[in-house]
Amino acid sequence: MTTHDTTGKVLTVLGLVDPHDLGVTITHEHLLIDLSIVFVEPDDEEGRRLAEEPVGIGNLGWIRTNWSSNRDNLVQTDIDVATREAARFKAAGGGTIVDATSIGIDRNPKALAEISRAAGIHVVMGAGYYVGPAHPDDFSSRPVDSITAEIVRDIVTGVGDTGIRSGIIGEVGCSWPWTDNEKKSVAAAVAAQCETGAPLLIHPGRDQKAPIEIVKFIEREGGDLNRTVMSHVDIRIYEREILRELAATGIYIEYDTFGLESPFPPHAPDTYMPSDYQRIEQLIG
Repeated sequence: MTTHDTTGKVLTVLGLVDPHDLGVTITHEHLLIDLSIVFVEPDDEEGRRLAEEPVGIGNLGWIRTNWSSNRDNLVQTDIDVATREAARFKAAGGGTIVDATSIGIDRNPKALAEISRAAGIHVVMGAGYYVGPAHPDDFSSRPVDSITAEIVRDIVTGVGDTGIRSGIIGEVGCSWPWTDNEKKSVAAAVAAQCETGAPLLIHPGRDQKAPIEIVKFIEREGGDLNRTVMSHVDIRIYEREILRELAATGIYIEYDTFGLESPFPPHAPDTYMPSDYQRIEQLIG
């Protein structure tokens, strides 16, 4: 049930926008983020040296295949850099960026509003909580209702005292196997979706079974799959039958890691990440 002023509109950090005015939209981006929680210490001496270097042309090849093992690569909190990149997106014909940075990985409402104004693009800000390691210390003791109320406030009145409102719930993070706290986080997010009508964006754990398991959970909690997005599907599901099963639920399927080619990610070495060529093959196959 939609209970507030957003019906038929898109809620950006600068206010409500008609969907027809969004233009070309990137549906999952992180203009600003601190993803230090996924840092993986390299095993070898050379890797440990490279882990502490700033990103540069001399180590770019290594970082592309070890992206979670370089500290500098996991943090982008420079507003000027983000503004320049957003302006380049606009110059190329872009209109809107959905910033999926949620609580725990350095969501920054005021900075997103500043970037939106300076670059002249629409920015939609996320709400809710990322994966378990990014949860605050008191998360285990918080009831679902408390977390739901926080998400609803972010959408209805704005984050803290900023007055800057979230336009999407997510990305709500899940690990594999997902934890009780992550299930609580998703339950709260679904409840907030039911109250506000806001779209929901899920970050599934690294297993082919994870997206379907989460979908079934959302259904049991009363969520709206037609207003829910499953992110990172291009690096979670490799078997076409499982992909068809997910698509049949009515959920939106997001292929959102184009340009990231690290076949065996250091933070999840038992998983596999396809190349861009393979992603395209999946889409047209």
